[in-house]
Order: sequence, then C-alpha cells, then structure tokens
Amino acid sequence: MASDTFKISKKAEENLLKILDYYTDIDETLAKRFFEEISKCFEYIRDNPYLFAKRYKEIRVCFTKVFPYGIFYIVRITPKRKITAITIINILHTSRRVRYKE
Repeated sequence: MASDTFKISKKAEENLLKILDYYTDIDETLAKRFFEEISKCFEYIRDNPYLFAKRYKEIRVCFTKVFPYGIFYIVRITPKRKITAITIINILHTSRRVRYKE
C-alpha cells in the first residue's frame, strides 16, 4: 500500500507524543518498547486494514498487546472498494474515561 494513503491525524500524533513522554519519564526503554509496539500495530493496519472489526460506525480499533491502548482508525474507500486512505484518528488508553466537548 502506498505510504500516501496511510495518514495520522493531528490529534493521534499529539496523543502519541504525550504517551511517549509519559513512558520516557518512567524509563526510556519502556518508551522504546511502546513505540515499537505502536509501530507494529501501524504496520498491521497498513498491510491488513480490514483485519480489525468496526467498533463505532466506520471506526475500527487495533488494540496493542502489551500496553493498554487502542488505535482508532478509518478506512476510506471508493464505490468500487478501492482503498483511498487509512487514517489513524486517535490513540487512547483503554481504561481512561474520555470526556467529549458538548
């Protein structure tokens, strides 16, 4: 899959950097392991975008195996089912409540 079809939203990138900062403050090796696991998940998503089931309308979630995070993404397709984009929309902790603005 072409790299221009795989995108990371600004919000997902911001959250990824915050998570990496958090783990770096604890231990740099831990941060490196987290980044490797996230990178592996990105690779799974890029290579097999339909591997993970839809959870919320068109949003799919890939859960990391070791760390408690979910990678939320959308697969954009043409009417003929050709993938035009895979967008990572957020990376969230699986145990924390998320408050949305109303």
